[in-house]
Amino acid sequence: MKFTDEQFSELEEELKITEKSKNQLKYKILQNINKRKKHNRKRYFWIVVAVCMLFIVTSPFYSPTMARVAERILPISITPSYSNGQYNPDLTSQLAELVEREGYSFNSVGIKPSPYTIEISLILKDSTLKQATENLEPKVTNFLYENGYDQYELIISEGTEAQIPPKSEEDDTYDKVREIVKEVFSAYGYAKEADYELAGLQETWFSNIVLIDMPDHVDESNEIVKDIEKEIEAQDLNIKDIKVSTFNLKHRQQDNRWGYISSDIYNAMAGKSTYQVTGLSYKVRKGHSYVSIKTDFEQPPSEGIIEKIELAVQDYLALTDTKEVIQGDKYTIQFLLKNGEESFIKIKN
Repeated sequence: MKFTDEQFSELEEELKITEKSKNQLKYKILQNINKRKKHNRKRYFWIVVAVCMLFIVTSPFYSPTMARVAERILPISITPSYSNGQYNPDLTSQLAELVEREGYSFNSVGIKPSPYTIEISLILKDSTLKQATENLEPKVTNFLYENGYDQYELIISEGTEAQIPPKSEEDDTYDKVREIVKEVFSAYGYAKEADYELAGLQETWFSNIVLIDMPDHVDESNEIVKDIEKEIEAQDLNIKDIKVSTFNLKHRQQDNRWGYISSDIYNAMAGKSTYQVTGLSYKVRKGHSYVSIKTDFEQPPSEGIIEKIELAVQDYLALTDTKEVIQGDKYTIQFLLKNGEESFIKIKN
């Protein structure tokens, strides 16, 4: 399985949190690893000095705490995105809260995939960027260390406060169309389907086109479209046409579910040098979910690391919250070597 720039771009966007939507998420991404061994201090003193200097120069981020982290196999704790109906904050949400606790406002807090980069954009009023960085950097670094992140780049910058543009006529039209579509679907007994985003709006030079996603199990699709047309005319909305495309609701629901599952697994290991996670991809085909997590291992890692990954994933899949999300889906979860083709772990039901 190949990982494209477009996939990484989409993942990067999902990993970004703004002041307006600090609890939104899916799906988080990438890093590399260096492996070090202890040597006899007297016999290899100068070799150790050289290796340490090389590590300091080449590592994306270095602090004295990293030496302690590198001496242990970092633990894996895979936490469901949602537990008992409540959202569990991810790394970007936690960092956003940390920034606010320190008295700063932020424009955005996000993670970039390659290399694994944490970016915090501040809105500064009473301090300079230098002062804010000197204050925040050690606190962020300590938080990351305590949570097992040991290889990353940290960028703290100054941003501008986002301005919310005034609502345009097109925005109002779209809101009205969405409400019409939802009400008509619900009237035909498809309230559950109406909870999905079934309406879109395509702007043209002189008027607009309504785009409707029609679940393929709906028998009254023609009647529903006619009723939507009547209501649009009754409200005198600037709509010249309606275009309908069908989709399989069960497939889309399963795809959404595995967006959360795959992200949960990936996020537990991203940014931790032991596991060398570098990419994530998932798809649903004929009712079977496939999750591929790419790593930077050129050869399979040690049995200890493989066993730890397998145990963590199996424990996560056995959780009641996870089972409720999976809903009996067939799945295959694999961890790939650097070439993106060979797997060294494959878990399936």
